[in-house]
Formats: sequence, structure tokens, C-alpha cells
Amino acid sequence: MIRTQIQLPEAEYARLRAEAQRQGRSMADCIREGIGLYLASAQADGGDLLGLAGRFSPQTAADLKPHDAAWIDTFRSPSDR
Repeated sequence: MIRTQIQLPEAEYARLRAEAQRQGRSMADCIREGIGLYLASAQADGGDLLGLAGRFSPQTAADLKPHDAAWIDTFRSPSDR
């Protein structure tokens, strides 16, 4: 483990200390758990492209703005235009 320092606002420090005491844990253990949860949620919230799969539905050609429609046309073969 690597030792580090953080600074907390007094109110957060007091709340963290009270919660750690209530749970019978160290403040450092609570902070490590919070960091772990933050990092896990950051990765799950689109940390990669697979996180986006299935979240959006395709638009019809009528829903596209003119510049988007022109861009899409560049992918179509000349016989489809």
C-alpha cells in the first residue's frame, strides 16, 4: 500500500469520523472503500465503449440534421444515393 494524505472540510471529517466509529472501522478503511466504489462506478459509467452498447436507439434519416445526413451519405454506395 502507498501512504498518502488528503484534506477534508471539517464537516465531512466529523461525519466520516462519526460513521467510522459507529461501524467500528478506521477512517482510512472507509476512505479506501469510498475510493473503490467511485472507481468501479466510473468504469461502469462508460469507461469504455462497451458501456454505451444498447443505451441509444438509431435515428431515422428524417431526424438527422442536414450536416449529419450529408455525412451519412458519404458512407452510401453511389447506387444507393
